[in-house]
Amino acid sequence: MRPPDSDAGLLSDDRGVSETIGFVLVFALITSTIAVTFTVGLGGLEDAQLAERDNNVERAFDVLHDNLNDVSRDGVPSRATEISLGGGELRLEQESTFRLNGSGLSRPVTETGSLVYRGAGDTRIVYENGAVFRMDGDDGVMIEAPDLLVGDTVVYSLYGVGGPAQSAGGERTVLVVGQRATRETAVDDRTATGNVTLSINSTRASAWRRYYEDLASEHDQVYVSTGGGPDLTVTFDADRYDRFVVQRTVTRIEFVD
Repeated sequence: MRPPDSDAGLLSDDRGVSETIGFVLVFALITSTIAVTFTVGLGGLEDAQLAERDNNVERAFDVLHDNLNDVSRDGVPSRATEISLGGGELRLEQESTFRLNGSGLSRPVTETGSLVYRGAGDTRIVYENGAVFRMDGDDGVMIEAPDLLVGDTVVYSLYGVGGPAQSAGGERTVLVVGQRATRETAVDDRTATGNVTLSINSTRASAWRRYYEDLASEHDQVYVSTGGGPDLTVTFDADRYDRFVVQRTVTRIEFVD
């Protein structure tokens, strides 16, 4: 009887070894893919979630802007806006100051206050003097403009937000309630010849400057300057308008769970 072919046995053994090596290589590829997904993809997913959280807050501030305009323009007694914090912090601050002064006004008019949300990294969403900003460090963009009409008559809405020092943070949803505290009108009817100046002290001065420089490029009665005390000074030339109307509104802000 002929002995078994030794070459055939070797071929059989080689096939088994090949299957084992193939399994190991495929398994290694799968585990390395999972590892890369968790180390790189998960970090990117977390960044996307944080960015979307800030975008949601930005949209809530758009609604807040419209609601507080109702208090200023229409004189409604109060408005409430829901803001989902998503792990960020909402704070009422009193560091910014806006001051209007002119010889035709009975007295200077000054308002303060900002509503600030601090989100991912150095991102901040801010409501201040009727405008909404998205800030990153010291720079940022205005995403909702203040209530200002410039023509033969200038109508400027000066908006202050006040209330007790307060902050809210965590994953909860906060109801921001704004109640009208003061609403009054001051008018410079051009019986005096002096200009009206707006002095701004704010950490958002760079974004405010761009807004007023764009306005000055369209209206020759508006001038913008920096330095000399305030962070920013905006001058309205008395010879270029008939009346300057200041609509001043102060809203008391309260956070309610």
